[in-house]
Amino acid sequence: MKQLSLIGLLFLINFCFSQTKQQLINSIIKVNSVHSDCVGIACEKSIQYLNFQKLKNILSESELIELTESENPVIRTYVSIEAITTNKVDVQKLFRNELNRNQYVETFEGCQIDNEPISSIIYHEYWNKIRINALDGITTENEREIAMAKAVKTDVIMKKIDSLVIYSDKDIYWLLYSRCFQNREFEESYLNRIETLALQKNNFYAFEYLKKNYSAIYSDKLNYYLENQFPKTIFKTENEIFYFHSFIELLLEQRNKKYNQIVINKLNKDKNWKNHSSWFLNTLDKYHISL
Repeated sequence: MKQLSLIGLLFLINFCFSQTKQQLINSIIKVNSVHSDCVGIACEKSIQYLNFQKLKNILSESELIELTESENPVIRTYVSIEAITTNKVDVQKLFRNELNRNQYVETFEGCQIDNEPISSIIYHEYWNKIRINALDGITTENEREIAMAKAVKTDVIMKKIDSLVIYSDKDIYWLLYSRCFQNREFEESYLNRIETLALQKNNFYAFEYLKKNYSAIYSDKLNYYLENQFPKTIFKTENEIFYFHSFIELLLEQRNKKYNQIVINKLNKDKNWKNHSSWFLNTLDKYHISL
């Protein structure tokens, strides 16, 4: 048999072992999890992560954008992160699409495996990007915090994304509300919607926003909610349990016997918090309250 030249041998090895785009996509879909660049105790790059690195390097820009509409949530998440990082996508449109889908994806970072909303991953990818970009040339911790807060507050796209959060009718991940109400003070044209979120949708972060920024206007309505509506409200979903706990803590922070009793009565009546009992009981213990 004729001996292969070195170039011929290298070509044969590359031909036999290189993976096509579709093979890489299929491999990523099979694992069905979004891995960071640091997983496990040893903080290693997993095969899943490395496979996406290979894939992104052989995708054209148009193919990358096309895959942000993939039916597979893992592929969609990976390519969306890459597209945001490299400024190749309309982030507002991308976020709106994921809000409407309202899908979760498994993530693996460090030693933690979790299920996260894709909309939250996209939101925080962009949120972190503009915060990091604001740190160029800044060294002191105080200046860094000020610069990051200003960048988030003044970024036009971030403001539009926060507006999408506020006006969405979906059961959105609680952390997105927490972020958007911390990011900025909204124009008064938003007040009706924020009031609806707070007093009709039982959204704690909207409630907290009104209490902090418009207490003079909303004081009576907010007190009425705590004393009359909150005791009757049923908190069921995972997001609602976060609101429930926050309302409990807000009431206990007042160190008011009337509010303490509202908390005790509510927790004795409702059972949905039992799946998170240690969290709630630790809060009660903090304020020396027992059921």
